[in-house]
Amino acid sequence: MKCEKYLTILLVICMLSYYMMIDLTMAAETRDMSQSYVEPENLFIRESLVSNLKDTLTNEKKLAEYTQQITGFSYDDSLFIIRECREKELDPFIVLGVIKRESDFNPYAKGKAGERGLGQLMENTARPVAENLGYVYDPDKLFDVRYNLKLTITQISYLYSLYNKDIHKALTAYNRGQQGLANYMERNTSNNSNPAESDYSQRVLTFATEYKKSFDET
Repeated sequence: MKCEKYLTILLVICMLSYYMMIDLTMAAETRDMSQSYVEPENLFIRESLVSNLKDTLTNEKKLAEYTQQITGFSYDDSLFIIRECREKELDPFIVLGVIKRESDFNPYAKGKAGERGLGQLMENTARPVAENLGYVYDPDKLFDVRYNLKLTITQISYLYSLYNKDIHKALTAYNRGQQGLANYMERNTSNNSNPAESDYSQRVLTFATEYKKSFDET
């Protein structure tokens, strides 16, 4: 009698355990479904982000192709300019303006004072920039397109940041050096609203404006 009673109790416990397991399984499946479900609005936002990324890449490609066209650089070197400018928050058209003014896009250009390459860098500028980047300084490498571009863009970025994004100060300092900029501003008697504005900075910005307009029309 007692044995039958115990068997009945055991059977009830087993049945209760079984139904509890079913409930837990269903609840877990419901949670998994709710986590994997995406509201239509969220899905639309995600698709929009993908579209924006595609647009960005398309514009990057178009700008690199335009840069290749006006400079004669390889597509990879042109794309390098765009990506370096994006990383450093520089206007690529200003960088192109600097290179046009300095070397007319000739990687083998050599100045009378020893300036070399696309950005017409001198040793007193190129060496510390290269060493700060962790590069081995080699004057002959200044004729290498990618090496010179890296140093040139880094120097422009440094000056632009140093002078609180005053583009005339940055460009005039690139041309004359930092002390040269200070001397120029002290003796500048022009009527320009910015005493750092120079023939050099004006010329670079003219090139930049022309390139921007030409690109927009393509």
